[in-house]
Amino acid sequence: MDNRLVRMSPEGFAAFMEVLSAPAAPFPDMVELAKRPAPW
Repeated sequence: MDNRLVRMSPEGFAAFMEVLSAPAAPFPDMVELAKRPAPW
């Protein structure tokens, strides 16, 4: 496993966590790909 030390301000960390906590937006190309029948 790869570990990295990342330093940031408390404000930067709060903004980072806000982005991670937000619901993921659908990616139209991936949604279309997932609806296709399997090629096998």
